[in-house]
Amino acid sequence: MTLIKYKYIAVLIAMSVLACGCGSQSTENQVKEADETQAEEAERAAGETQAEEAEQAAGETQKTEDVQATIEEGTASGEKKEMFGEDCIAEQCFEVELNGCEGTVYFVPFAPSAGQPEFRMQMMREGEVLCDITPYVSAKAGRKKFTSLDAVSFWDVNFDGFTDIVTIVTYGDMQYAAVYYGDMFQSEEEYWSFMSEEELSENLSAQADRPMTIAGIRSQLTGGKKNGEFESYVQAYEAAITLSELEGVAASVTEYGGEFLFDLIYVNEDEIPELVSGREGYFVNLYTYQDGTLYTLMNHWAYGAMGNSGYEYSPGKNSMRNYNADQAGAIMNTYYMRINEKNEIETPMWIESINYIDSNENGVLDEGEEYGAGPDYINGEKVSPEEVEAVYAAYDMGDYQYIKGRMPVEDVRKALKSY
Repeated sequence: MTLIKYKYIAVLIAMSVLACGCGSQSTENQVKEADETQAEEAERAAGETQAEEAEQAAGETQKTEDVQATIEEGTASGEKKEMFGEDCIAEQCFEVELNGCEGTVYFVPFAPSAGQPEFRMQMMREGEVLCDITPYVSAKAGRKKFTSLDAVSFWDVNFDGFTDIVTIVTYGDMQYAAVYYGDMFQSEEEYWSFMSEEELSENLSAQADRPMTIAGIRSQLTGGKKNGEFESYVQAYEAAITLSELEGVAASVTEYGGEFLFDLIYVNEDEIPELVSGREGYFVNLYTYQDGTLYTLMNHWAYGAMGNSGYEYSPGKNSMRNYNADQAGAIMNTYYMRINEKNEIETPMWIESINYIDSNENGVLDEGEEYGAGPDYINGEKVSPEEVEAVYAAYDMGDYQYIKGRMPVEDVRKALKSY
């Protein structure tokens, strides 16, 4: 065999070995790629399985919670029907905090029934009726029957310190709002009442978005602010002005008598003015503001009749005064008032002067009794004329002006903006 032939054979063997080596490497790569693909698919499958299991578990948990909530709701509904009767609207029965009312109080509405064919409401305390509430039925509802009580809420709508009620009801297919102002009178025992505000209810309903919501009504009244959340006295007084407009009393309507006017005055020493509103010769409202809260100092205080000449204030001195004559001037009462730390009006001094000779001492000007200087009383205690003079000197601050409105609504809004 020649050298050339050996070289040729060696080349062939080398090429064969090289080819075998390449094939082996390719196969290994293919196996590796296949293994990686299988691992990825397995990992993805495992992830999808875990996600499905988690989703299924979450769904089952939510279903369990929904069932539990339904059970609890049903239990609560059953308990309320047990407490108040089968015709109570259980989902709208609420425990309520009434300002100044002790004990556990519930608001309880009743659907029409065979025994009571009309929708009705009550406040109940310790199982007894605290007061009945006559539902307001809009004249626009006509002869439509009660359909549902859609929502109810409780807050001090008119800022007078008493809890009020706001409801959304449906008669037939007509939905409207009804507002009830709460009040409490104390004589031998406390007496609670909730009176419907017809014009306020009608105006709120006319301007509300549909479907109506409690949040929407609050937005109409105060821009969504709760009392205590006002950012300034300007914002708080705007809420009081808006309420007057929605109540209808701010309109210049002759049946109310006098024009409804506003003013900004400084009763006490601080730099925040008080807001006045009312109809001159009929009634006056007075509001003040502190730390986010609007306070009603005078709420429709009447004057102009029965010997009441009105209410005065001495600017910046926290002194208010009122003269009130009884029995055609036979008795003169002088009241000195001020704003206390609770933002309430208190009366530290009351002077009663008897201007006739009360021969039989029965407290009434009788036939045959003559006018003349009689006894004086301070806060109900009989005193000498000198003591009365000393009180006048101590309490009378001078420069008194009447608390009354002096500008229309558009002017008071301009004034507030300038402040």
